[in-house]
Amino acid sequence: MKRQFLIAVLLLLALSVAYAQAPVISGKITSKDGAPVPGASVRVKGVNTGAAATADGSFHITAKEGDVLLVTAIGYSTAEIKVEKNAVINITLDENSRQINEVLVTALGIKRDKRMLTYSVEEVKGAALVDAKQDNVVSALAGKVSGVQVTSSSGVPGSSARIVIRGATSLVGNNQALFVIDGVPMDNSEAGNPNGSMYSGGTVNRGGDIDPNIIESMTVLKGAAATALYGSAAARGAVLITTKNGSGKGQQGKPNLTFSSSYSFQNPILPKFQDKYAQGNNGKYSDGNAGVLNSSSWGPAIDTLKVNGVPVKKHDPAKEFFRTGHTSDNNINVSGYTDRSNYMVSYSYLKTNGTIPNTDYSRHSLFVKYGVKLLDNLQLSTQFNYIQSDNHRYLEGNNFVNPLWTVYGAPISWDPFPTVNEDGSQRLYRGSRNNPYWILDNTGLRDRNNRIIPVVTLSYTPLSWLTVTERIGSDMYVTTTDYHEAPGAIGWGNNGSTPVNGQMYKRDIKSQQLNHDLMVEAKKEFNNGLFASLLLGNNILVNYNDNNYVQGVGISVEKLYNITNFAEVTSAYNYYRTRKVGFYAQANLEYKRMLTLALTGRYDGSSVLSKDNQFYPYGSASVGFVFTEPLKMADNPVFNFGKVRVSYSAVGNDNVGPYALSNPYYRASPGANFPFFGQNGYTLTSTYGFPLRNEKLKEFEVGLETKFFRNRASLEVSYFDKKSTDLLTPGSPVSPATGFTGASLNAGAMQNKGVEVTLGITPVKTANLTWNINVNYTKITNKVLSLADGVNYIQFAGFTSPGIFAYANQPYGVIYGNYYLRNENHQLIIDDNGYPIISTDLGPIGNATPKWLGGVSSSLNYKGLTFSFVLDHRHGGDVINLDNSYLYFYGTAKATENRGETVVLPGVKQSDGKPNDVAIKLDETYYRNSYSKVSESSVEDGSFLKLRQVSLSYDLAASLLKNKGFRSLVLSVTGTNFILHKNYTGSDPEVSLDGAGNGQGFSNFNVPSNRSVVVGLKVSF
Repeated sequence: MKRQFLIAVLLLLALSVAYAQAPVISGKITSKDGAPVPGASVRVKGVNTGAAATADGSFHITAKEGDVLLVTAIGYSTAEIKVEKNAVINITLDENSRQINEVLVTALGIKRDKRMLTYSVEEVKGAALVDAKQDNVVSALAGKVSGVQVTSSSGVPGSSARIVIRGATSLVGNNQALFVIDGVPMDNSEAGNPNGSMYSGGTVNRGGDIDPNIIESMTVLKGAAATALYGSAAARGAVLITTKNGSGKGQQGKPNLTFSSSYSFQNPILPKFQDKYAQGNNGKYSDGNAGVLNSSSWGPAIDTLKVNGVPVKKHDPAKEFFRTGHTSDNNINVSGYTDRSNYMVSYSYLKTNGTIPNTDYSRHSLFVKYGVKLLDNLQLSTQFNYIQSDNHRYLEGNNFVNPLWTVYGAPISWDPFPTVNEDGSQRLYRGSRNNPYWILDNTGLRDRNNRIIPVVTLSYTPLSWLTVTERIGSDMYVTTTDYHEAPGAIGWGNNGSTPVNGQMYKRDIKSQQLNHDLMVEAKKEFNNGLFASLLLGNNILVNYNDNNYVQGVGISVEKLYNITNFAEVTSAYNYYRTRKVGFYAQANLEYKRMLTLALTGRYDGSSVLSKDNQFYPYGSASVGFVFTEPLKMADNPVFNFGKVRVSYSAVGNDNVGPYALSNPYYRASPGANFPFFGQNGYTLTSTYGFPLRNEKLKEFEVGLETKFFRNRASLEVSYFDKKSTDLLTPGSPVSPATGFTGASLNAGAMQNKGVEVTLGITPVKTANLTWNINVNYTKITNKVLSLADGVNYIQFAGFTSPGIFAYANQPYGVIYGNYYLRNENHQLIIDDNGYPIISTDLGPIGNATPKWLGGVSSSLNYKGLTFSFVLDHRHGGDVINLDNSYLYFYGTAKATENRGETVVLPGVKQSDGKPNDVAIKLDETYYRNSYSKVSESSVEDGSFLKLRQVSLSYDLAASLLKNKGFRSLVLSVTGTNFILHKNYTGSDPEVSLDGAGNGQGFSNFNVPSNRSVVVGLKVSF
């Protein structure tokens, strides 16, 4: 690792060569009220020499006496300044409310003026992603964009994050947004654990590979009208990543060197546990330290408990097990530009040591980008991104090998050390649980990934109005997942109890995705104020996936985890190949920058659909009207911009895996693994493949965009209504009389209606002080309209009770399980002994879909000092905290400290219908035989308010180090999750055991989330 880092540093420093000194003009660009204008462009008239203003408005440019500087900035009038003898020029720009040409990256990497867009789109700058201090760039979007829900799966390093735009649109397929990097679709899937997320937890999503330090901006395309050009994969929204280049950074012809480093401390947000009662039952002590095995903490109070006259030491199993985590994040990059080329080279190294011992995640990222004008009308851009990651972790979820099973359930009177008995066996406090520290030494999961993302773009402009672009990109990675268990481990999995004589498994995934776009774009501006553009293109997307899996059971030589060292070996091999071909067109008509008509169309062909339905057309139509333009309100001091937009789109989606049309044979396992006595056996699949056609999604959207007080305030409101039909549902249950238990078919429909609001305000803007506030709000109403005929439900996560399901006429993500019986007035029905009666059947007991989402972000800048924060709120959305079912049973849940209290539960008696008057004790009998046995008790409110990020930074170069050779030198201190207000009794209601899957809202012994303090330094020369 040190050698790799040294080579990268030498490479970057080699680019920072000396250059001949030329006359340098410096100065500061401000508005009339004295506020700096960061990003303002300064160039010498008549030549391409240019520079960009820094955050405090200062600039440096090579120019000589007599040259004329052209100064431009969005929202300001262009200024022309003649260079005099004085080498310092301070420039004041006049605001021009007509010039609000905010340029955004849209589908296929095309840049367009936001003023003329006819759909909802939001942009997050790369700096905001870096400031979020998240290992996973997907998590850095949380709370920043309306219509977007981001969910983190766990607090263990290398965990996945899920992003959904405008709610779920597919029943069982992928509901996450499409990720695109510099115009090329990239894989954001999560491979997960081979043993399943419910029993083993997950792994990182591939979007987590991307280094935030190389990102210029992330653009979120929300509606189908915005994403139609990307094909069926973008029916669920798209996130466009634009990477940095060297253009406009610093002084032309001079290399710019930037180094940043941060170090953070993480502490887990632990649930609360009872700390008053020792191991045992019915108030009687069981001495687990003396080898007396007992599962429960229903023993005597520990404060007065003595053994052989010696007080029993009280432990805190959770606090003793967890530790402070540490993260270091270092980046060095060199960039520069001339009038014909630009370049950037960046290397980053991230290392996180988790709050559980022996857990860590590391990531090396090398990014190289070079653009050059080969001819005056021929532009070449090349880039290469290499990522190497390595993750060590332990199993999570409903598996005894998960150390948290014991950490959360262990009695406070039990000392886990030593971890082994004299005979070498595990030292336990009960027979069917592992010692958590023994697990740390004798099991483990390692997930390694090597990935490259090369992109080459060639743009040719034979005529001033015509551009031909060819883009070729690829996304290739190899992921290896290894797991091992020493003999003696007590585990559980998809197939029941895991072997106690040792096991290992290894999975290798080789993925290749090749993308090619050929685009022809014509633009023409006519004298009567009419502007027209037409884009025609072709896309080819090919995916190859090679998956090997091998498992060994029964280790021969201790601690030699090589597959040849196991007595029983089984393996599986899968090879998938898919292809999409698309032809697309986009036409835009703009009249006097106030009226826009946009039309898109695409004709896709997909190899995963049946032969008669492989090709399907779709498209969109939208219109935008800047109504303040004919009313001549552009210079109005109060209300200076207003636009309404309406769009309608009908798109297709091939959201199903490869080979779902076929009925293959698999190696049989009827009680024994084949080969059996030297003979192989195969059985027909249990899922029948019907001919499949594409899913259909129709969406209507209307929006209002406004700006007030000369662009000091903005408000954007969108309403959308989208309906998905013909949903692809592999594995839909069918009658066993058919010879199959399930079928892949088109069945079901779902609808999402919602409102998105984005408010931006700049309350203060002076020469030294700027304060920005952004608020977003999202409310989405989801409903599953129908499922396949004869299908009552589809399960996403969990168990028979409780679990996460889809039911017709209910919101997506119903929590289903057993419950307390209630009468028509919703009163509990109580038996004659005073206990509530538990149902014998199952029913809806909650829903994981939140009622609304909201976020507030703010930044305050004063003379190089910056204070910022991000607040994130989720209202509603239930969570299954399945930990409760076990912890109440064992007596370690915090609420069980009230044991012995006498209560009369509110409700009515089943026998006579009268109000209940029978008192019961909240004791071991109640919690073990009633409360912990009903799934309803595990369903909790998932609402939260998080201070996701609060940061204070100071640029020393803005004052103390002026003219010392630094462009900037920023010191920063950042905190994450400092405030977490919740009703949830677990660690964090946001986490989900199903990772990036559809079974959100399910928690079962997940690694808790963390609070962190981050200290950082960033230096630019």
